Amino acid sequence: MKKLLLLLLFLVAGFSLSAQNIKSRSIDAKDIISLLRNDGYDLYSFDLNDFMKGDYNVTLYIKEYSKEAGEINSRGFDAGGNKILFSQFTEEEKKAAKELGLTKGMKRGIFYKIDRINLALIPNKADSLMKLNAEYGNLGAVSQRLKLRPISAEKVYKYEIRPFVIDNFESGKFIPLVAILSYWYDEKAKLIRCCGEPMLKSDLSDEILENVPHYYIIGVTLDKIEKKEN
Repeated sequence: MKKLLLLLLFLVAGFSLSAQNIKSRSIDAKDIISLLRNDGYDLYSFDLNDFMKGDYNVTLYIKEYSKEAGEINSRGFDAGGNKILFSQFTEEEKKAAKELGLTKGMKRGIFYKIDRINLALIPNKADSLMKLNAEYGNLGAVSQRLKLRPISAEKVYKYEIRPFVIDNFESGKFIPLVAILSYWYDEKAKLIRCCGEPMLKSDLSDEILENVPHYYIIGVTLDKIEKKEN
């Protein structure tokens, strides 16, 4: 009887082990983003659909700061209006757009729209540079190389990207989206650090911004376009 029970237990255990296996699965967006971030890439996307009911001019800004001088550089990239209506086209333009299939999927008569801003921060072969790719909806993109500063005389470059909490909106006011923060050498602790909150305040009041020797802030302004009365 005992031998029979042992044999049954052995068979059940063997069956259970054979039922467990590693299965192949499809790669999803989370896997890709995780792998890219582990390789030094950072990807962010910001939804602008709330502004589709109105008309706004969209401008992306890259602002550069240093601990000693504050803001030292600011570059603006005008993306134009957040939407173009099909009704604004001439009859000839409408015909050409239809023939080219550019009106497929068009909703509410909006030919193109800036309904999102995608930011990709890409490591460069040269440690002293970082590449920024910014995409405006389905309109276009801009690419810029950002110069980095070394932490010490040994030419060590180390930066960290942190997003901002976006808690308010005012037409024409600069809205920070992400910060690119340099690490610094702490003499007291004898280590390289970049500590602080994982998300920064939009009013730039975080203490870490007082300690970071060099950083960039990528942000946007949305200027309300007032319709002219006829």
